[in-house]
Amino acid sequence: MAIVAIAVWAAPPALGAAALFSGDYATGNFSQWPTVQVRGYNSDGKDYVPSYSAGIVTDPVKGNVARFEVRPGDVPPFGGGERAEVQGGAADTGGAEGQTRWYRFSTKFDPTFPMNHGDLGWGVTNQWHQDGSAGSPPVSWTVDGRNGYWSLTIEKQSSPGVWVDTFSIFDTPLDVGQWHDVTMQINWSASDEKGWIRLWHNGVRQTFGNGSDTYFVRTLVPGDADVYYKEGMYRKPTTSTDIVYHAGFRSADSADGL
Repeated sequence: MAIVAIAVWAAPPALGAAALFSGDYATGNFSQWPTVQVRGYNSDGKDYVPSYSAGIVTDPVKGNVARFEVRPGDVPPFGGGERAEVQGGAADTGGAEGQTRWYRFSTKFDPTFPMNHGDLGWGVTNQWHQDGSAGSPPVSWTVDGRNGYWSLTIEKQSSPGVWVDTFSIFDTPLDVGQWHDVTMQINWSASDEKGWIRLWHNGVRQTFGNGSDTYFVRTLVPGDADVYYKEGMYRKPTTSTDIVYHAGFRSADSADGL
């Protein structure tokens, strides 16, 4: 997929009046996040005791960042795929029909991160999760579409768990050891005519594979009311150890709120 860089856009550095949520780990712990889901734990972020699965480390560029590590067999108490994630609420980290929201976050892959995750199986680092248990996140960042790449992926569904198509609208090399700074503006809708996404990667607004800088597609699953945000590492059970860093997540009603 061709990637075309156009105008540069820089998000304001401070929280504004339109800010909804900050999960930037500035507290030095996970207390900003309502939920932590790791091996042996699925509960409040404020009560979570850091382990190898999820902890706070100091990065020379970002300051306090979260380090997530997933090893074979790392499944939380409720089962499912292997994971180490934090989770926010729909009202302040996600969106519902007709809402337009801004998001900012940074993600970095450890130098040891597998370059063949497309062969190993599906893997998700950032996602807006559907409100129901059926189906897949309609919008997510994944590592399995192409070996060695990080992809903004659409899971197009006609109803929860009924797939129409799965495809990437943006691919960038994993560039292990380097931060990916992402800003997104999303209009949430279950309609392909009303839902859309805009993307800035490392400060540069991106043009998608269809030649547009605004990608129209359903961003909600018809039949699901809304989505909520999660970050960390979530994957198909496999043999590798995956280490991913996250920093600076914020959501807002406007760019000024970031």
